[in-house]
Amino acid sequence: MAPSEELSTADLQRLARAEAPDLAEAITAFLAQPEKAPEKPLPEGAVNFQGLKQLLWQAQTRHGAEDRRAASHEAWQRFLAQKDVPLPPRFALADLLVALYERNTDASRAALFQLVRTAELHFGLWGGLKRIYKLAEQRHDAELFGVLAWRFDVEKDTHSTREVSLGTLIYLRRRAWRYLRHLGAAVPELYPQFAVEVLRHYSNDTRWRQAWVGMHICAHGTGKYNPYGFTTDVPSDLVKHRAFPDAWKRSPDALMRLLDTCQSDPAARFAIQGLRKDFPEVLRGQLTPAWLERLARRPLASAHEFLVETLQGSPEFHQGKLRGLGLHEAVLALLVSPSAKARTYAIEYARAHAQDLPAERLAELLTSGFSDTTAFAAAVLEKRSPRELGADFLGRLLSFKATHGFAAKALEQAFDRAELSHRFLIDMFYGSSEQLSWVKGYIESKYAAAELPVSFYKELLADARHGKFPTYYASPVEQFALKALGAYSPAAIGADWLLDNAIHPRLGNTIQKWLMRAEALPGLDVERVKGLVFNAKYREVALALLGNRKLFTARQLTVPWLLALARRADPELHEFAHRYLLENLSPADFSESGDAAAGLERLFELALGAKQPAPVRQFAQTYLRCHHPVIGPEQPESKSYQLKPKAPRKAYTAERLWPALFDTRDDVRRFALAIARAELRAWGYHVRVYELAEADAKEVRNLAYDALLHAGEAGADERCTLKPEELDAVKVFTLTESAKRSTREVAVELIRRHYARLGGAERLAWLMESADREVGLFAVRLLWEKHRPTHLPEGWKPAGATEAVAVGGSERFANVEALRTFLRRMLFGLPPGRSKEGREGMVQRRLSASTAKRRIIELVRDLGLEDSAFARVVAPVLNEFTGSLAKGEWQSCLASLVQLRSAHPGVPL
Repeated sequence: MAPSEELSTADLQRLARAEAPDLAEAITAFLAQPEKAPEKPLPEGAVNFQGLKQLLWQAQTRHGAEDRRAASHEAWQRFLAQKDVPLPPRFALADLLVALYERNTDASRAALFQLVRTAELHFGLWGGLKRIYKLAEQRHDAELFGVLAWRFDVEKDTHSTREVSLGTLIYLRRRAWRYLRHLGAAVPELYPQFAVEVLRHYSNDTRWRQAWVGMHICAHGTGKYNPYGFTTDVPSDLVKHRAFPDAWKRSPDALMRLLDTCQSDPAARFAIQGLRKDFPEVLRGQLTPAWLERLARRPLASAHEFLVETLQGSPEFHQGKLRGLGLHEAVLALLVSPSAKARTYAIEYARAHAQDLPAERLAELLTSGFSDTTAFAAAVLEKRSPRELGADFLGRLLSFKATHGFAAKALEQAFDRAELSHRFLIDMFYGSSEQLSWVKGYIESKYAAAELPVSFYKELLADARHGKFPTYYASPVEQFALKALGAYSPAAIGADWLLDNAIHPRLGNTIQKWLMRAEALPGLDVERVKGLVFNAKYREVALALLGNRKLFTARQLTVPWLLALARRADPELHEFAHRYLLENLSPADFSESGDAAAGLERLFELALGAKQPAPVRQFAQTYLRCHHPVIGPEQPESKSYQLKPKAPRKAYTAERLWPALFDTRDDVRRFALAIARAELRAWGYHVRVYELAEADAKEVRNLAYDALLHAGEAGADERCTLKPEELDAVKVFTLTESAKRSTREVAVELIRRHYARLGGAERLAWLMESADREVGLFAVRLLWEKHRPTHLPEGWKPAGATEAVAVGGSERFANVEALRTFLRRMLFGLPPGRSKEGREGMVQRRLSASTAKRRIIELVRDLGLEDSAFARVVAPVLNEFTGSLAKGEWQSCLASLVQLRSAHPGVPL
């Protein structure tokens, strides 16, 4: 039956009928199975098996013995009286064991003996054993009685999971001794036989003071005991105080059986002392060599001493006759006896009669743990020829303190190094610490660095025993091998082996360092290394190898593979490809034909292409920036990688890069801007910066703003800055109509700064019609500041006005009336309901005349509200305009006049 299958009582009964040899093991396994839950729920208040054990445990906690006995009896009665609670299957074991006993065959008794000696005393099994014990008493079955009495006697002091109470065990061991006592009194001829069957089961680890039955047999006469046990240890003279001494004198058979089968030294001493006292004639002539030989095999010091005394006390057993009597091996077996006396006798015998012991036998004696036997074996071995013993055997002797010096000297002096095979040396590495210490010293003294072939160390580290070392630290073998391999070049070690072990948990770090410093690795397959890049365990070392230009060229890695790596989302792979391509490839490498121009074309396609992924664009843009002749040396990557520009300036054309300034991708625009700042004037596109001022991207507009606002400033970058004379008045004024507020503000600032070159009353009039109120108000202020008459009526000085200077064709009005005439023309010159025609060079606005007039009226009103002098100039014009037929116009003028008079009540308007 498979071990994993659950056993049933039917299975056990079938095994019992077949007298299966594993019946005892099956019963033990059956007892270890967890109890099954009942198929039907138990009635309320019912006591299951676990409940029974709980009640029994509670019963044992009571103080009086009678109370404990009564509570236990009541618990059993309550459990067994339940009709609706099925009994546990294990309870069927009692009948099964009794049936085995009744069968009384050798197989059934052997199974019972094994269960008594080894099984845990659980309910079910215990019921059967208790019934068998009672039957053994009735039937005077000495064997079963003996083993059961022994188990009752020693169980009290064992650490088991028994379910039997301590009180029950105490009762049964007292009952066993009571049975023996009655037997000794009534049938003394049977008493020794039963007593021996008990004594022979005690082991050497028995606590004899606690052994009630055993101590009564051996020391009952001392009287040193109480209800809890004996108060003395096993006496030295076990015969003097034994129970029923006359019963032992009837026959030596029981004592001979005890000596032949006992498992403890006190039991053997009891038998020997009894034989010597009661049956000395047996010791003088009836002990056969066969029995003595069998006695020598018993691991009992008393038995061995008895054997030695027997041999020494009889001329028949003189050492010179022992081989002929068949006792030669029996005496040699005493070399490992627990008795020092027996070992001494065996050593004397071996020195005189067994100098031809096989080397293997002597090697076994070195492991005995007895110093005298070890010294004997070492002395015999040292007298033998090293070459006769052989290198392998001497290697084994290195492990023993007694023979280490001899073996080490013999290996070093009696054998040439060529005679010690590599396999032998490897075995020493994986042997004991003494063997390891020797072989390390041997190699260091006999071989120069890098003299042993690399294959030796590879074989050493590949040995199956190497895997037994813990993974968290390097073993001494690994440390030695790595130190030795460090003397070889990586090429000599071999690329494949280095790669295979580069991620070894203990060897990996060292091997990776070797790979990093390698200048050549013949046979290293680039495709294999490239494949390892995608293995997380190998990635670090694989990338380091691929980045080593001494091992692989860029052509071996191939540009398509590197670009594919750059497309990966993994930042580690992308960064490697990015750096490698920057450091190691020239523009020509990006072309299949090797042409630099074609390579640059490919790079621009990678940097700007609509379908290129971001990592690839990033690389190509960085490459082109770093290799630009002007801005390349300024790039951080160029400084970090010490790059020198390799691309001609003519490759960076406006046709490629100007459209990129308006691309929707941020990285493309930033790249184009970096180049445009250096190439704007070289392209001749500085006159087109006005287009950039209308771009959606702020950074692109900033290029235009810088080019315009820095015009004429000292230190301005001439590559991307206009000169004052290059400013286009029409385009600047057109920018004031931009949809971008920042662009309008820049245009206004340019007009303010360069008014002498860009301005004029007519242009200001056009600005006044701007949809941006701030722009229109700026135009009115500028008109007043720049074109007001030189001599105003006495006391007139506009607030914040600067000294007027006529520049070019933009001069001041001659007098106030001239300014008023200009304003009249602005207002009356626009017929209501018609669009204003575009003035010279200006962009035509789609704006109705009435709307334009109303805006101008509002702007001059706003400035008049701020400046009383201007209000005095403009009020008459507004007054005249109140006669307009257009309702909106005359109303605006009338409202403006009211506001001006309210703002300047003391000023005549």
